[in-house]
Amino acid sequence: METMNWRRGLFRLWIVGSALFVLAVAFVSYGDIKKEFDAAALMDEIKDYEQLVPVLCADARGAADFIGVNDNCWYAMSKFRRLYPEYNDLSDNELTRKLYTARGVEFHDLPKPWVTLGTWAGIAFSIPLVVLVLGSSLVWAFSGFAAKRTG
Repeated sequence: METMNWRRGLFRLWIVGSALFVLAVAFVSYGDIKKEFDAAALMDEIKDYEQLVPVLCADARGAADFIGVNDNCWYAMSKFRRLYPEYNDLSDNELTRKLYTARGVEFHDLPKPWVTLGTWAGIAFSIPLVVLVLGSSLVWAFSGFAAKRTG
């Protein structure tokens, strides 16, 4: 009579379950990852254009250095830096976030597609790895309760 090999069977079950889990994570994360890579590609295409930042038109400086739209006066970053030196301690991204928020304009951070991909890959592979370690530990612990074989 052949005895069941629990370790081999559980390991095979783990392989199948892990593959299904990785596929499920890939399915769920595809849209988020694609959006980040598309945004990065768009940023690469428009990298030669200068960032615009809004200021309340009542606080505008420089007669012809901005484009007025409603209450917002939009400056190219280079012109803004020259006219508003008090913001020189901020990076372009920090300055853009601050001015967009102050004027109630929606701000989006620069895309980070590789960070997004890495985060989802970490989820997809670390959870099955934790399950493997915990499962192996439990099999090892319970094998200590097995009856000794006499031969």
